[in-house]
Amino acid sequence: MTGTRGRSWRNATAWRSCLLDPKPFGTAVSPRDQIGRLFGISSIRVIIASMFWPFLELQGQLVYCPLADFGANGVREGQDIYAQAVVAQPVTGHIPLKNALELRDKIAVLQRGICDFVTKVVHAQQAGAVAVLVANNSDDNSGEAFVMDAGQRHDQLAETVTIPAMMVARSHSTDIFQQIREAYLDREELSFTIRFLGAQTASRVLAQQERLAQQSQIAARDIERKQQREHQQHEAATLLRNRLGKVPPPKGSAAMSSSGSVVATRSTSASELAFDWSPASSIKSKPHSHAGETKDLSREDNQNERELVESVPAAATLAMLHWCPMTTALVILDVQNYFTLRHGYSAKRATDSINTDSEEEFVEKHELNNSRDVLLASRASEGMEVIYSVVESATRDGRERSRVHKHAGIHVPKNGFGAQVPKRIAPDDDSDIVLPRTGVNVFAATNLDYVLRNLMVTHIVVMGISVLGSVESCVQTALDRGYQVTVLKEAFLLLTGSAARASKKSSTLHGFSKRGVQVLSAAEFVDKLQTFA
Repeated sequence: MTGTRGRSWRNATAWRSCLLDPKPFGTAVSPRDQIGRLFGISSIRVIIASMFWPFLELQGQLVYCPLADFGANGVREGQDIYAQAVVAQPVTGHIPLKNALELRDKIAVLQRGICDFVTKVVHAQQAGAVAVLVANNSDDNSGEAFVMDAGQRHDQLAETVTIPAMMVARSHSTDIFQQIREAYLDREELSFTIRFLGAQTASRVLAQQERLAQQSQIAARDIERKQQREHQQHEAATLLRNRLGKVPPPKGSAAMSSSGSVVATRSTSASELAFDWSPASSIKSKPHSHAGETKDLSREDNQNERELVESVPAAATLAMLHWCPMTTALVILDVQNYFTLRHGYSAKRATDSINTDSEEEFVEKHELNNSRDVLLASRASEGMEVIYSVVESATRDGRERSRVHKHAGIHVPKNGFGAQVPKRIAPDDDSDIVLPRTGVNVFAATNLDYVLRNLMVTHIVVMGISVLGSVESCVQTALDRGYQVTVLKEAFLLLTGSAARASKKSSTLHGFSKRGVQVLSAAEFVDKLQTFA
C-alpha cells in the first residue's frame, strides 16, 4: 500500500508540472504516448483520476479523500456528487450487497477488510451506488487515508469500474458512521457532497487548512500557558495567605486584651493586624475607668503590645520572600557600551585614582559574566519577562536630556554605538523589551510602571550598572509603588572608583536589606528559578 500511495502522489505532482510546463514531453510524440512514457504505463486512465483531488464536505469542512487508481471514468473538475450516504450490508462489501435497493443513486459507505478494494467497489456499483467511501478502520497503521490499488485485478474487474472510490481516514470515518447512525435514529436522511477540485484549487485549500491548524495549535498553547499562569498565581496567593496566617502569638496573651486591641492568633492574618492595630488606636481605646490599674498590669500590656509589633514585620518579611516567575520581571539597567567600554563615560570621569583599563576588565569579568548567567536562567523560566533600560537620547544632539545628564556630561546619541548592549547579553528582539531614557530614575523617565502593570508583574529583579544612582532610585521607587524587589549583588555594579567600590557597594546593599529588599547572589537566584521548573 505504501508504494502505491507514493506512486499516486508522484503521478499527481508530475501531472501538475506537465500542465504548467508541457516542454518535457517533446514535440514528435502523441500526447497519449507522452503521458504513458512519462509515467511508465500504457493507459492514461490512472492519470485521468490523478487530475482531480476529491474532497468530502464533513461538518462544514473539506476533508481530502484520496481517489482510487481505478474507476472514476466520468469524473470532471468542478463536477460535484451530492447524494445520501448509506452503509453497505455487509459493511465490508466482500459479497453482493444485501441492501442493494437502498443504495441506488446513493453514496455507499464501506470498511476495509476480507476482500480487495476492486471487489468492494464492483459490488457497490452493481447495487447502483454513485460513489464509494471506504473507511480505513485498520489498526495495523496510523489510520491515514491512502490511494486504493487495483492490484492483480487491474486488467479484470477493475476495467468495469466507472464510479469513483475514495479512502477516508479513520479519524473522519468515525464521524461519518456516527452521523449516519444519528440520522437513522432520527429517521432522517444524511447527504454528503463530494467535490472534485483541480490541483491548484486543492493546493490552496490544503494550505489554508494547514494555516488554520497551526493557528489552532498556537491558540491552544496560549490557553494552556494562561491556565498554567493562573494556576501558579493561585498557588502563590494560597501560599502567601498561609504564611501570613502562621504568625506566632505573643506569650501570655489572650484572644483580646482588656484595652480592645487585636492580638495575633493563628486564625488572625497579618493584614488584619497591620490594619487594625496602631499605638494611637490602642491608647484611645483605653477607658478612663482603668486609671486605677496597677503598674504591673500596665507593664504587662506594654510588653504584649511590643511583642505584637515585632511579630508583624516578621510576617511581612515572610510574605516578601515569596515570588514566582510568572509575575516576575528582570530589569537590567545601563549595561551598554557607553558605560562598559573605557572610551565611553569611564574615559570622561577618569582621574588619578581610577584606571580605565582595570575598570573595563572589572566590568567584563564580573558584571557581564554574572548578568549573562542570570539572563540565560531567566529566559529559560516560563513566563518571566526581561526588560532593558539604556541611556539613549531621542535626538542626535541630545537637547532633550535631563538636567542631571547634561550636568554630568552624559550623552548617548540616538541609534549610536554607545546605546548598544554588549553582544553576550544582548536583548532578544522577539521577546525582550528595551526602554530608552535620558534621566536617572527609570520609573520617572520611562513608562516602566505602565508596562509592568500591563504584564501583571508584581516582583522585579534589578541588576546592572548604577549610573548616578540609577539602580538605587529604581529600587526605592519600586518599593514606594508596591513592587516586591530583589537585587542581585554580583550583578550590581557601582560606577565609582575601585578603591571605594567595595565599601560603598556593601553599605548600599545593607541599606537595601533594611528597606525590605531581598538581596541574593546570582547563584541563589538561579537556584530559586530552577525550583519552579
